[in-house]
Amino acid sequence: MINFDSLTLKIFTEEYASFFEGAKIQKIQQASRTELIFQIRSRGETKKFYINFSPDFHHLCFIDDEGVKLRNISIPKTAPMFCMLLRKYIQNAKILKISAPEYERIFEIYFEYFDEFNEKSLLCLAVELMGKYSNVILYNYDTNVIIGCAHNVSSQKSSERELCGTLPYVYPKKQKKSDLLKTDFTAFKQLINPEMREHSVSSNFYYLTVSLVQDCIDSLAPYSDEKLYNKLINVLNDNHPCIKNDFSKYYTAAFPDTFECSGINEMIDKYFSYHQNKFIINQLKSKINRHIKPQLSRLYSLKEKQEKQLDKINEAEEFKKKADIISANIYALKRGLKSAQLYDFEGNEIFIELDENKTPQENAAKYYNLYKKAKNAYEHAKNMLGETNSEILYFEEMKYFCENTYVIEDLNSLADEIFEDKMPSAGGSVQSIDVFEYEGFKIYAGRNKKQNDYILSKLSSPEDLWFHPLNAA
Repeated sequence: MINFDSLTLKIFTEEYASFFEGAKIQKIQQASRTELIFQIRSRGETKKFYINFSPDFHHLCFIDDEGVKLRNISIPKTAPMFCMLLRKYIQNAKILKISAPEYERIFEIYFEYFDEFNEKSLLCLAVELMGKYSNVILYNYDTNVIIGCAHNVSSQKSSERELCGTLPYVYPKKQKKSDLLKTDFTAFKQLINPEMREHSVSSNFYYLTVSLVQDCIDSLAPYSDEKLYNKLINVLNDNHPCIKNDFSKYYTAAFPDTFECSGINEMIDKYFSYHQNKFIINQLKSKINRHIKPQLSRLYSLKEKQEKQLDKINEAEEFKKKADIISANIYALKRGLKSAQLYDFEGNEIFIELDENKTPQENAAKYYNLYKKAKNAYEHAKNMLGETNSEILYFEEMKYFCENTYVIEDLNSLADEIFEDKMPSAGGSVQSIDVFEYEGFKIYAGRNKKQNDYILSKLSSPEDLWFHPLNAA
């Protein structure tokens, strides 16, 4: 995966400037600590504008319901403080314009704001998409004073640039680079280090990442500095958003082994939602497996102990056999004997220990009691083993399902079942129950315990049939 770059932001800003101009923000939501969603109305059209300012997935684009689903976005019932601040100042405000400072990964939205005294001022929301330094800052453009930040940056965190309310807003320190479109080939060639071409080009020119330059070099055969210069110029002037077939990279210019997107927004949305979805799924799987693994380990250990307890049934039968033999020879025995050498019912000689303080009848009763206890322990262990095997089967099914599904809704449903053990509501995971038609019959397929319970309790009739696959692959 590659990061959101300044060239992509430049193209996005140019392509959607007319949509933002004069638009109105109808709703502001903060899905997480690093995700904002603005519902924007412009020219009779409403769109969801998504801003992600996390260190790993920082980007912005318009998203639809599919984008919401892939990113596993859910809105908390209580809005965070920064969201409340934005609602106070810019919800229902008119957007005057957007801009992206040249060569920077900063997206600016300018608003017309009227205070309680109906005095107008110009506010700016600066979305800084700069890796681990990504942030969203609202400031008064007229006074240049920060109103609030998504993440406050103190002097302890940064000695060069503090960010928090009441401080002046200043741009990040500019990089000392050149614009390739304003540089001739002679000057370009002088800056190239033959041993580290991609790094030397990227470190000296705006918009050109190491990855992009490397791909341009790889596409040239045979290579020459002049070919690379012309290739880079073409890339900067081109506008054909595309994504590599394996989703490892995206480009704003045509490259081999890619599929073309309808526009810059589709490219951004598809590329980042793919990687966010993959990350979220892996996180969910890891969380679920961290719970399932120790449960299975505990259950298999318990099963081993219970199976050993079942092996003691032979010991129980031995107690009964000794009790029966003592009872059959009751008149040949007397109190005070520590042991007796007797014959069993097959004629085999058997040695039996006795309690010298007990009568023969009491010794027989002792062995009958030992038999009864051992027999009860066996029956208890047998019942417990059945329950343990059922639990093992349940967790093994959950493990199999977790390993083989790549749908966020299904994993969320599984996580709810494992961690909360609540019946799903009609608007929740129940929606993901599979329904099939076969020869006129309707088949409901539950994927987990919660869905199975819902089918049985809410959907089924007494005449319906229930099937459970055994060891289904």
